[in-house]
Amino acid sequence: MSMRGTLTFPGDKSLSHRAAILATLARGTSTISNFLDAGDTMNTLKAMQALGAKVTALGERSFRIESPGLAGLKSPTTVIDCGNSGTGSRLIMGLIAGLDGITAVIDGDASLRKRPMRRVIGPLEKLGAKFEWLSDTDCLPVRVTGTKLPPIAFTETLGSAQVKSAVILAALASQTSLTLDEPHPSRDHTENMLRFAGIDIKKEKTAEGFRILLGPGSVVQPRDYKIWGDVSSAAFFAVGACLLPDSELLLRGILLNPYRDRYLYTLKQMGADIEILPQRDECGEKGGDVLVRSSRLRGIELPKESIPSLIDEIPVLTIAGAFAEGRFAYRNAKELRVKESDRIAIMAQNLQRVGVAAKEYDDGMELEGNPTRKMAGKIEPHMDHRIVMSFEIANLVAAELSSSKSSGQPPGTLTAPLIIEGKEWVETSFPSFYDKLKSVLANHGDSNGFHKEKTPQVITIDGPAGSGKSTVAYMLARALGYSQIDSGALYRAYTYCGYREFQRLGSPGDWASAVTENAALSAYLSELKIALRFSEDGRQHVLVEGKELTHELRSPEIAPLIKPVADARYVRERVREVLAHASTNYSLVADGRDMGTEVFTHARFKFFLTADSRTRAERRLAEFRAKSPSITLDEVQQQIEDRDRDDMSREYGGLRPAAEAIFIDTSSHTQEQVAHIMLAYIRCAAV
Repeated sequence: MSMRGTLTFPGDKSLSHRAAILATLARGTSTISNFLDAGDTMNTLKAMQALGAKVTALGERSFRIESPGLAGLKSPTTVIDCGNSGTGSRLIMGLIAGLDGITAVIDGDASLRKRPMRRVIGPLEKLGAKFEWLSDTDCLPVRVTGTKLPPIAFTETLGSAQVKSAVILAALASQTSLTLDEPHPSRDHTENMLRFAGIDIKKEKTAEGFRILLGPGSVVQPRDYKIWGDVSSAAFFAVGACLLPDSELLLRGILLNPYRDRYLYTLKQMGADIEILPQRDECGEKGGDVLVRSSRLRGIELPKESIPSLIDEIPVLTIAGAFAEGRFAYRNAKELRVKESDRIAIMAQNLQRVGVAAKEYDDGMELEGNPTRKMAGKIEPHMDHRIVMSFEIANLVAAELSSSKSSGQPPGTLTAPLIIEGKEWVETSFPSFYDKLKSVLANHGDSNGFHKEKTPQVITIDGPAGSGKSTVAYMLARALGYSQIDSGALYRAYTYCGYREFQRLGSPGDWASAVTENAALSAYLSELKIALRFSEDGRQHVLVEGKELTHELRSPEIAPLIKPVADARYVRERVREVLAHASTNYSLVADGRDMGTEVFTHARFKFFLTADSRTRAERRLAEFRAKSPSITLDEVQQQIEDRDRDDMSREYGGLRPAAEAIFIDTSSHTQEQVAHIMLAYIRCAAV
């Protein structure tokens, strides 16, 4: 059994909570796409409705929020039920605490009612907020009475993003100033999303950590929020793909915030074969794709400083440690004891129950990993969704180790050795978990099926000069059995034929002006019959009026004449038509600067290669020196940057990534590595 294929994920839970709240703080209309449609986040959305926002579903996981803004919010007429969400309840308490004149009762399910709220309410009370406990413990339900808070100076000592965010939201709601010192830095989603929403929130480095500054009267603006896929949800599949043999899994469009993606780097420290591929920024947050292949892991001790950034993924990392080679351990993680369950105790108890000698500490755990470990027994997750999903991954690995390969059972036999209770709790955060798990578990058959399809396919590779497009395109075409397009040969053909016609016409004026201003020449170039043909070895042939051009296309006098032809829109249109026609008969790899945006707009895969200008200059230095021996690296870099600006400023055929382009930074990759990454995208999509 292996994990193979491509997965996308429901919206990140932390971002979904915050997008719903900030859209409600903004007067006007905001939209949220890829909102997490799980119980926790939908309860936050309902809470915003109760406060006065109008929420309209726009389709799958997309919503429009129309809000009257701070001044128009009102006290809810019913209890705000946060379900199982500690994040939702604590952020909403902070928001309402600063809304002068608004009163609300915050409650949750049986699990949430057991979780301590004093850690948030205590600091808010010291700042002037008013709370009334409605239970005998420091737990929900609680009544919040909003009040106008004075300027806030606060030091957050727990390293808790929830406490920090609750205080920031209280300051925003009261329209007061805030100085918040953070000696133990925590997740920064609230700050990032506030900047995206138009708030001038400053974050200064201090000797102890950070200082966050917010001016009085800060007003959140309406925005279109595009939520990255949940990086924590992806963790279960990343660990599974590492541990299950013959796995190759592409996790697309997930959040890559440095406080949230640390588990990927932790897995790499453990020996995992993981490629992290950043893409565009959305909602003030970085995100991208992650390629995971099966690996042999080794145990490590999680560094103290990384614990706050790993807090949600420690349970599934513990499963990775259980099947790794050697000791796995972590300390300084008391925060785990106040999550949906006491995750230190519950993980240790369940591991011991299924045969793992896990040693529990007050702030952590240690165990001895074993790549051939057998597990069997019953898992009691205590209403904790992450413990359920972590042991589902353990169950798959344990089943693989107990399969016919190693146990002598009949071929195809796969017995799940763990009995896992409480699977319904997964619905609170990741309703599609089991569907996604089923979709990537092999038997998958031929994973190279993309290039064997009967209809011709096109792959585009765009990017700036020196990013390695042509060489990678050649490698990709060879690997797939496709033909590589050389669009430059078409422009050389138009230039060669056009210049001969220009000379024949004997028209006055220079060549560059004639290309666009000479009607006879323009008509000739527009009507010139040029076609492409590819031989069985993939080699491209350019035919003009049925006759192949060969050495003419490399004639030295042609090179300085090409630019006005390549810049002429009508010629580019003709080239686009020739290329489009070729794609109806041949499967192609096309590289350039506008292949994905202007030429092959329906290409199934559109890659955009990037690299910093210094790296590209180093790659092109030898080529430049062949023409100008004394040229320096700095001069080459300057010429490349000048060309970038020229290419990006072109009105037609400019250097712009397609909306769906897959970005690959080639600065730290060889061309062979880039080609292998592209092939992995194609293989994973074909599963």
